[in-house]
Formats: sequence, structure tokens, C-alpha cells
Amino acid sequence: MRPKNKTRQLVLIAMFTAIILIQSIVPMLGLLPLGAFAVGLAVQIIGVTVAIGAVALGPGSGAFLGFVWGAYALWDAWTSVPSIGALMFRNPLTALVPRILVGLIIGFLYWRFFKDSSERIKPIVFIGLGGLAAFINTAFVLLFTWLGFTVMHTTFTGIPNNHLLGWLILSVAGVNGIAEIIVSAILVGIIATPIMSYLNRRHW
Repeated sequence: MRPKNKTRQLVLIAMFTAIILIQSIVPMLGLLPLGAFAVGLAVQIIGVTVAIGAVALGPGSGAFLGFVWGAYALWDAWTSVPSIGALMFRNPLTALVPRILVGLIIGFLYWRFFKDSSERIKPIVFIGLGGLAAFINTAFVLLFTWLGFTVMHTTFTGIPNNHLLGWLILSVAGVNGIAEIIVSAILVGIIATPIMSYLNRRHW
């Protein structure tokens, strides 16, 4: 990578990192309320930023952005008032691994298979990658939560060993998870298309 491009890369990494931290600190910037469809439903859209950053910067930078997202979630889980969500993300595996994988996998897929595809199909690619990003995050969060119940006997997460796991999986995967996949697909498709078009014109 040429020095000029390396400088641009560092600037964009810093910009995406700042956006992720702002979205994490200011709840209304990181959550999209969907109360019109279901009372209390709100989907997290920080993953959209990570996915777009991974598309623009590649899998390595995407993994770093995912780490930033997960590291803040881990810190917030240990410093906030205990709740089901906070107790889940006190597990470092649950907080970090799914978010790192979002950036790593989305960046790898785009740069390996779709970077040189035609401009006409790229919006469809971005929609697919956006939905996949939300699916990866939801699936691995649920996986490590399940491991916390079955392997770690929930002592690591602090959630009591009862029928809460079944309710948690159904509620997250059945409602919030599906909503996040749809929203992420739409937002990444809308936002990534002009961003990548601009970067390509600048010979990024």
C-alpha cells in the first residue's frame, strides 16, 4: 500500500472507530426504535457501521472495528446496572467474538469475491452483506449464551439456570434478530453504495 493510501486507511479507521464509540455512548444513535411494528422493539445498528467499515477497509480493519464495538459492550456490561443483556455480555466471548467475526467475515467476502464486481450488482451485494452481518452477530451471541448455560452452567454470565434460555433464544432470534437482519440489509445497502462509489472514483 502506498503511503498516501496508508494515511487514508488510518484516517478512515479513526473515523469509523469514532462513529462506533459515539453510537455506543449515545443510545439513540446506536439503536433504531421500531415501536410502530412491536412495542419496545429496538434494533442495534452499530453492526451496520462495522459492516460498512469492513467493506471499505478490508477484513483486518473490519475485525479491529468489531473489536472496538465488542470491547465497549464488555466494558459497559461490567459497569452498568445488571440486566439480562448486561449479564450476557459480561462474558468476553459473547461480547468480543461475534463482533470481530462480523468485521472479519464481511470484509473478507467483499474483498475476496465482490470488490471488482460491476457497479450494477454491488447494491445487491451490500444488501446481502448487511443482512449477513446482523445474522453473524445474532447467531454467535446466541451460541456463546447457550454455551454459558450448558457448558459454564451460567455461573460465568450470572443468569440463573432455568427456562430463561429458551425464552431468550426465541425472543432474540424470533423477533429482534430477524428485525436486525432486515434493517441491517437495508441500511448497509443504502449507505455503502454511495460510499464505495465515491471511494472507487477516488481510486481507493
